[in-house]
Amino acid sequence: MRLIGMTMAAVVAWVLFASAQTAAPAKQRQHLMVVVSKGLPGIVLFDADTDEEICRQTMKPAPHEAAFSRDGRTLYVPVYSPANIGQPGPDEHEIHFIRTSDCSIEATLDTGEYLRPHFPEVGPSGNLYVTAELKESILVVDPKTRKIASTIPTGSNATHFFAMTSDEKKMFTSNVSAATVSVLDIPGKKLITSVSTGSGNQRMTVSPDDRWFVTSIGQGRKMSFFRTSDYQLDFDIELDGSPFVARFSPDGKSVYNMGNAPRGATPAGIRVWKADVASKKVVATSSDNLGTGTGGIQVSPFNGRVYISAYSGQVSVLDPDTLKVVKQFPTPATPDGLFFGRVR
Repeated sequence: MRLIGMTMAAVVAWVLFASAQTAAPAKQRQHLMVVVSKGLPGIVLFDADTDEEICRQTMKPAPHEAAFSRDGRTLYVPVYSPANIGQPGPDEHEIHFIRTSDCSIEATLDTGEYLRPHFPEVGPSGNLYVTAELKESILVVDPKTRKIASTIPTGSNATHFFAMTSDEKKMFTSNVSAATVSVLDIPGKKLITSVSTGSGNQRMTVSPDDRWFVTSIGQGRKMSFFRTSDYQLDFDIELDGSPFVARFSPDGKSVYNMGNAPRGATPAGIRVWKADVASKKVVATSSDNLGTGTGGIQVSPFNGRVYISAYSGQVSVLDPDTLKVVKQFPTPATPDGLFFGRVR
């Protein structure tokens, strides 16, 4: 642009305007989805309204899961290990604090002796809870100071996942190979009891009304519903295949589970079931090719659709009623956990 003939005041005003335009930050999306990729290794952030990639960040191998802060402006990503639970391998010890506007790492917490931090979740208080299975602990992290504030004993070195009640008072942990669930008193920071699940269990979820905590019993081909009131088994829902991870619909009337299809089934690989909680029956089953290698499953709070990730490298979006594929899109190698966040 020509500046000849402009007054000095006009020139200064133009320069300030041009600088402001150049320095303007990228627009902060309001609805977000993150996919954690073991093979990247790192995270890919998507616009949850369009499923379009916003940005990505790499880190040490291998993160598995993530959680959004209450305001959606920070993503918490523990770095676990390239090894699977119970297997020897590198024992990582970092939790990254990632800005969701541009995927930059703002800070990193070294968890020290609390090795293999795995699953994170944020409570209503804003506190961040993270499993540290090799130390038989849940870490309580203060997001403001970015330090470990305290720990809660789990009584198991196989505590891989957990879910907690909406009042942030009780936590239920999936102790995978130990075939138990630990019940924790969060304010008291103590182990209340351990509940046997009969055989190995995977993942954990709590119903929206806090009535049940639910885990997947792969070998038993069932989801087990335990009462949060007395920690006793209430009922099972049998599935045609090996369930892995469950999530409730927002109204709590349905529960979705992703696992593996039974041997010899067509298509092979991942299977998704929708069960009606009242009747305790499966009311829909996926019949589309959803890939192989179970990652994560979530119900989008923004469009109500079911999202699943497959290690084979894609995210599938399913109709919540029929479980038919609405769309699929690729993600970097070995996508694992996926989560939604709202920027406030």
